[in-house]
Amino acid sequence: MTSAIIIAAMDDELAPFLTRATGIGEPVTMGNSVHRTATLNGLEVRLVTSGIGLVNASSAAVAAILSTGGTPMMISAGSAGGLGSDVRVGDVVVGSEYVNVDADARAFGYVLGQVPRMPASYSPREAELEILEQTHATDALFAGSQLHVGLVVSGYSFVTTEKADRILAAFPASLATDMESVAIAQVSYSHGLPFMSVRAISDLCGPEEFVTHIDDAAERSAAVVEAILPALVASLES
Repeated sequence: MTSAIIIAAMDDELAPFLTRATGIGEPVTMGNSVHRTATLNGLEVRLVTSGIGLVNASSAAVAAILSTGGTPMMISAGSAGGLGSDVRVGDVVVGSEYVNVDADARAFGYVLGQVPRMPASYSPREAELEILEQTHATDALFAGSQLHVGLVVSGYSFVTTEKADRILAAFPASLATDMESVAIAQVSYSHGLPFMSVRAISDLCGPEEFVTHIDDAAERSAAVVEAILPALVASLES
């Protein structure tokens, strides 16, 4: 059985997983996404390159769930833009809450960030966050990575400084932003699957920084996912 589905938007973000994994299967294209079976840290996983954006991410997540017959864990990996005042390039941000910043149905009584008839936000279980904290304290794969846990937001836009200011005005607790995590969180919720986003900061909402640091961010994200994966899966199967 597939122990986890790990989704990254771009080839650059999936590359460190392919370096770490063994027994990598041939790539299979499903829609706009590319899927590979592999073994990571002793566990069978599905590694997926989704393409960029909320629609590509949700499409890839559904394809992975249906083609594997389900999985104990969904993980969004790769890079993110830093929003929190204490968040720096190279840090790792894991969401305790995920919100869609482009969802606005307040005219019908929903809160900002809430898709109609869906939760206002999505969160992992407390047990999963505890595993993250414990692994951060003890595992060498976490070495050199500053960890932040809190609100992660996603939307349809690459977030520049101007957009970052608007997001922080609406969601002051935001730590990081990407273009995929909340979509995968929503799909996971709809299918009754646990979800976690593990993203390393490639930039503080600037495209030049992103280009410079994307490879390092991808490496950090992959190292953290590899470190926490066995304990996460074990906790869900117990």
